[in-house]
Amino acid sequence: MEITPIPGAPLGAVVHGAELSGDLDDTSLARILDAVDQHLVLVFRGHRDPTDEQLLAFGRRFGHIPKTGLTTGANPVHNEILIISNILVDGKKIGIGDAAWMDWHTDYSFRPRVSQLGVLAAVELPPSGGGQTLFTDMYAAYDSLPGELRARLHTYRARHALRSGYEDTIEEEYQGEVTIGATAAIQPEDGTATVHPVIARNPRTGRHSVYVNPLNTKRILELDPAASKELLQRLWAFPGTPELTYRHTWEPGDIVLWDQLGTLHAKTAFDPDERRMLRKVVAIFDDPVEPWRAWQAEATT
Repeated sequence: MEITPIPGAPLGAVVHGAELSGDLDDTSLARILDAVDQHLVLVFRGHRDPTDEQLLAFGRRFGHIPKTGLTTGANPVHNEILIISNILVDGKKIGIGDAAWMDWHTDYSFRPRVSQLGVLAAVELPPSGGGQTLFTDMYAAYDSLPGELRARLHTYRARHALRSGYEDTIEEEYQGEVTIGATAAIQPEDGTATVHPVIARNPRTGRHSVYVNPLNTKRILELDPAASKELLQRLWAFPGTPELTYRHTWEPGDIVLWDQLGTLHAKTAFDPDERRMLRKVVAIFDDPVEPWRAWQAEATT
């Protein structure tokens, strides 16, 4: 297995020769985790295309893969696999999404058990090369903030909610607001709205990230609406900044693994007459408070 930083990119590395299945050995798993902690985004090439079962097994080597909770837009056999596509079959969409711009976000920020890693596998790509996926380093964004602002952000919480228009696609039993501490047991698929601290901490590296995003973050609770909007707009100026952002142009067979706690991602628009399809699985934290433990300690000191 060879891991090579992407030339000229502020983050990201290409991995050749990895086994992308549940047979991934412990040594290779440790190397991949070290690499994702260093580079944040890994692009796997030169591998055999995994089946749905193998993709799921590969994702599970990094953590629990929850069901999407979708009634449409997920793999019909394995609900844990999200289908991202603009393709129509018999007049019906086979996945979620379209050819338009997809705003900056991190997956499942609207759930109390948030995502730690994402895996996205190309199936069919636009011939024009459109539909690129962008990744911005929110650890570096945090590090660049003035110390006084960083200290204030550690005392703030934000409400996240599933973006409008998707409520009817989620199974009813998983809908509603669920926040850590508000219920005794939190299931992996629970919640279409929740509250999280504004600052997250990677439990492996100790790095802090700014955990808000334009797609799903609605409000900073400790501020009035005007002040909340002003601060969020300031923080949302980071996504897409060239010195913090890697723009991935997909190639056939690409599989991308990335740090969901410390990056935001987005999708560029492409010609709606072109077809695009990808498979996604998301590994969440087993312990829902794990990304926030440092915040809880720092907030009381």
